Amino acid sequence: MTLTPEDLSALRRQRSLSRAISVPLSLFVAATARLRFGYRLPRDISRIRAEIWEKLDAHDGPVIWAANHLTLIDSFLVYWAIFPFPRSGEDRRVPWSTPEYTNYYKLGGPWKSAFIRALLYLCRCIPFLRGGEDAASESWRQKAFEKCVWILRQGGAVFVYPEAGRSRSGWFESNHPKDFLGKLALEAPNAKFLCVYLRSEGQIGTTVRPPAGDRFRVVADLIDGVRPGETSPREISRRLFERLGAMQEQWWKNSSMPKNCGGNDLVDMKSPLLRENFSEDLSEADPEWLERHLSARERAYFDNAPAGGRFRVFWRFFCAKEAAHKALARAGLVVPRGCFREIEVDLFRRKAAHVATGLQLDLRFTDDDEDKLHCVCVLRGGFIGDDESESDVVWNVAEVPAGAAPGAFAREMALDFIASCNDEIGGAGRLALSEDGGLPAVLWRGRPQDWSLSLSHAGRYAACSFMVS
Repeated sequence: MTLTPEDLSALRRQRSLSRAISVPLSLFVAATARLRFGYRLPRDISRIRAEIWEKLDAHDGPVIWAANHLTLIDSFLVYWAIFPFPRSGEDRRVPWSTPEYTNYYKLGGPWKSAFIRALLYLCRCIPFLRGGEDAASESWRQKAFEKCVWILRQGGAVFVYPEAGRSRSGWFESNHPKDFLGKLALEAPNAKFLCVYLRSEGQIGTTVRPPAGDRFRVVADLIDGVRPGETSPREISRRLFERLGAMQEQWWKNSSMPKNCGGNDLVDMKSPLLRENFSEDLSEADPEWLERHLSARERAYFDNAPAGGRFRVFWRFFCAKEAAHKALARAGLVVPRGCFREIEVDLFRRKAAHVATGLQLDLRFTDDDEDKLHCVCVLRGGFIGDDESESDVVWNVAEVPAGAAPGAFAREMALDFIASCNDEIGGAGRLALSEDGGLPAVLWRGRPQDWSLSLSHAGRYAACSFMVS
């Protein structure tokens, strides 16, 4: 597909109108962020801007902006943070954004919708339609892509979120690169990536906007678009994702929030207590009991499971919910005990969702046999692992020795296991266990470590997990 003369004329007209009001529009963005929401930029923002603009001034070609994505107003916030007001008249450097059509262009009633559409038009937005597999949707996406390519070939700038949407976990997952930006860079080989990781100090996960009054911290860098010998979109995107992942790690080093948020849980499948609310053949369960524990969607999954497998299905749900509960608690989101429906688990997709916030967690059953279930769950801080990549979570499951107290054994096992995973520690005797807000914490060299230790014991077994990222 190629752009028609009408398409090009519309783009030029949009650019001209945007150029005419770029200065007052920049003032509006800054004033709204500062006065309406009370947001504050980093104290060293002048240094950050000076460093990134020194690199931009040395590059005479197009620029592809790429940033993490947590809120609906991220594009405005990133622009406010990176673009100094005296530069707002530099037309070629002002980026064109690519918002999702369904998220922005249908907000509110007629007047609000008209205002938002006008604002997005003047802010140089090219709406994308990411959903839909029909011919019309495919045509829309291709035309939007061609518009971005045309802008870059004119020496301009385009702002695209590499994740193609807001992160539902609040964590930029560098292990899952998407090809779009690599494909875009190949169409404009002289372009460079302006990588930005911006987040407010109190931003736990995905929201409409950051908490009012928060201060932002930002990490920015300008890196190569297409390097010599690179011909694959995935190869380029992987390098971009790795750089943004490294910038994320840099941001979290100075955060007061815990970076690693993971949890685990364990079920002894031979425990007689597990059968109390099930029929003798384990094919049916007390409906009221199921209602307290499972959401409507989970209940449908349970009911559709083969009769002989429902017992295991229920306890897989239970185990995953408990592991997610512990991971959420690390982030300061405490699900009250007994509120099982506040966490919804999708066993097929290996996801858990916190209903109140919409946060999504990854889950993985490390042990799933006739004797036991063990599940680990990660909200943020690392990758849970798959068939191709190693996990940033490590775990151990062991049988409790006869006569040993399960809780004490789990704690001792955890310290031994952690020490065995890190030669630098030199032995479990150099570690100690403490508590932080009711959650287990590991002390090493007298300081608590952000390892997200999780302990579980059930019946004959004990387990632990922690994060090494």
